[in-house]
Amino acid sequence: MSQVRNAECGARNGKREFLRLVSQRQWLVSFIVIVPFLLCTSAPVHAELIDRVVASINNDVITLSGLNQAVAFNVALGGRNGEQLRNETLEGLINRRLLLQEAYRLKFVEVSEQEVSAEIEKLKKRLGSEQAFSNFLAKLDTTPEELSRMLGERLLVERFVEKKIGLFVRVSRDEAQEYFTSHAAAFKGRQFPDVQKAITAGLYGQKLEQQTAQYLAELRGRADIRMNP
Repeated sequence: MSQVRNAECGARNGKREFLRLVSQRQWLVSFIVIVPFLLCTSAPVHAELIDRVVASINNDVITLSGLNQAVAFNVALGGRNGEQLRNETLEGLINRRLLLQEAYRLKFVEVSEQEVSAEIEKLKKRLGSEQAFSNFLAKLDTTPEELSRMLGERLLVERFVEKKIGLFVRVSRDEAQEYFTSHAAAFKGRQFPDVQKAITAGLYGQKLEQQTAQYLAELRGRADIRMNP
């Protein structure tokens, strides 16, 4: 029955499965902050480096403070802190930036303020209370406006992938039937019509994931990506 549950989970999350590739975490947000700057004084001029670039993607940069904030965001929402999460977060930020650049360039998707507000409300609900949300912002040292911008970018990327790739992903009835037949033991006691929708959604998620990975590989092949560990 585990594959039945997996298929039913795909029904709820099929169209959002690609986010695992983009961010490797459900709530990964691309935290882009100000590029490194100098702290000046009125005394003889000197400078102190307080941030640095860890990666550049075409004309965009990801700073160390931005990466740290993104990692903290993921940890706060259930991620396990460590080097693996940090590496996955950086890769997710790069992928997200590539997709965001394409979304801005092609200009066939947009996100309204109302939709961003809805994303904020979802996050508040996930955190449990207004106070928890305020504590969350304080922990990340960010403002509601900055968070709105970040979640707006996340939503724009999601919509872009759905329009750019998802509209062309198809799962036929025969494919779903073949899956049902080849996993007959997992569906014991259930008829194909009962699970067709769940199977279709699960297969859709798999295909979308594969197509998104291919699209990202193409974008990376054309992009100027520089790493500065």
